[in-house]
This record gives sequence, C-alpha cells and structure tokens, in this order.
Amino acid sequence: MQLTRCFFIINPAAGIKNAYESIGDTLKSACEQVGIPFEYRLTEYPGHAQEIAAEIAGQATEEKPIRIFSVGGDGTLFEVVNGIVGKPFCELGCIPCGTGNDYIKCYGDRSEFLDIAGYITSEAVPADCIKAGDVVSINICSLGLDAKICDRANFLKSKHKNMPGSKAYDKALVQCFLGKLYNDLKVTIDDDQVYEGKYLFALAASGKCYGGGYNSAPMAEPADGLLDFILVKSISHPRVLTMIGPYKSGKYFGMRRFRKIVVHARGKKMRVEAKTPAIINVDGECSRISDLTIEVMPAAVRFVVPQSYLKK
Repeated sequence: MQLTRCFFIINPAAGIKNAYESIGDTLKSACEQVGIPFEYRLTEYPGHAQEIAAEIAGQATEEKPIRIFSVGGDGTLFEVVNGIVGKPFCELGCIPCGTGNDYIKCYGDRSEFLDIAGYITSEAVPADCIKAGDVVSINICSLGLDAKICDRANFLKSKHKNMPGSKAYDKALVQCFLGKLYNDLKVTIDDDQVYEGKYLFALAASGKCYGGGYNSAPMAEPADGLLDFILVKSISHPRVLTMIGPYKSGKYFGMRRFRKIVVHARGKKMRVEAKTPAIINVDGECSRISDLTIEVMPAAVRFVVPQSYLKK
C-alpha cells in the first residue's frame, strides 16, 4: 500500500503520566521527516478510540488508503482494532505508550516500534484476529483464573494510575491466589474435541504474550490462520506457585511435570460453557460470560511491522 496518509489515535491516559506529550512531539517530527501531515486525535473516554478509528477508516479508499496508529497500551489497540476490522484500504499500526503493549512482542522489541520515522514507513503484513462474541481481539482471549487476575489488575491500575502493568498483574495474581482457583468448564474445539472438568483457565491465542509479559503461548503465530488453544487443569495452591515462573517465561510447555495438566490444541474455533458465570479477558478488557464461542478471523487486518521483522 502506498503511504499517503497516517492518522494517530493517542490515549493520553495510557502508561506513565504525561508520556503522551513527549510522544506527540516525536510523532510530529517523524511525520515531518518523511514528508506527511501529522494528523491525530486524543481519546477522551472509554470506547472513544474505537469511534475515532471507525470514522477515519471509513474515509479510506483504494486511491487514498490510510494507516491508523494506536498510540497507547493494549486497551487502546483493542479499541482501534474493533474500529477498523473489516474496513478495506486501511492498515493498523501501534506506537507503544502504555504499560503492557504485549501484542507487539510478536514482531520485535518495543524500541523498534519507537523508531517512529522508520516504523510508520515500514511494510504491513496480514494478521489474524479473534472473534469473541460481539468483540474482536488481536492478541489473546482467556477465561478463568488468569482473566480474574486481569480484572483485578485493571482495578489496581485504575486505583494507582502510575502502576506498571506487570506490577499490577503480579500483585493481582497474589491477591487472587487466596480465593477459588478453578472454574467448571466444558470446552469444545472445532466441534469434535471435548474437554470437561475443573480448569484453572482456558485461552485462545493468536499472539504470544499478555498480562504485562506473560509468555503464555510461545508457539503461537499471528498470521497462520489458526488459534492456539491452551487449557490448564485444576491443581493445588502450592503447585500453582511452582507454575507461575515457568508460565511467565513460556518454558512450562517443555517441562515434564506440567505435561499431564496442560492441554494444547490448534484449530479455528473454541466454545466455552461455564457452569457459573466466569470472567473473560479479551486483550485486557474483562466481562462475565456463561457460554461463548471464540473463532479465528484469518488475515482480518494488515499490521505495520518494524523493518527488522521483515528481514527475518
């Protein structure tokens, strides 16, 4: 796609206080450097990024395509994705200015996305998304203990505005550990693989990381047309403690002591039925569900990647 227009949706509430002011100056300088106008809008309330993205994406044409950049954290990216998915002649980018920014780890280090002039003029590649009920995820959907932790982490971040996402997640994990750890679930993958019982959590991944750096799906590929489904069976509180470190690093998949409790499958669809309402985490946004179908949306968006990724 020929670069004719870039639009930046900036969340001034994301990340460390006032970080958006310095990133705004950097964006303006980068646009001047590559010879395009600096167009942007600040979000003013939850859901505003989605509204702005839908409006701007609707202006894209084959002759005048648009790149829309999410400038914030994973929550801002989630909203922008839901605003542009299904819109032709529009590409998605992400300038990390939040406390998590987990999805971009599929493509490179955070610093590579902050080489603004190089990044905004780089190429875009197809990226799968995940349809979870009425919303769309570009990264990971999870249900159960880890979603409960995410919900608690969101509360902590709202209460302590400058708390990094990784610290909020770790603190929430400790707090949630004191309660019930499992959910009674029936999970059906691609209509033919059925798992039923007590599970710590179930997740569907297109990306690799969530929760401020938890490498839960190290084998996932963001553009292979499939989702990686991971189920972790209920285990004792002490054993959960032994799993936290390996789960965060992604090494738990290769460890013999976890083989009997971890289920891994790849496919296009997963239905989750919970006996009692369970919390679901969709790219950091949490709600409660009893019955949900999660499906892959192959090549649903085109995502701008760092130039270094294209050389791999």
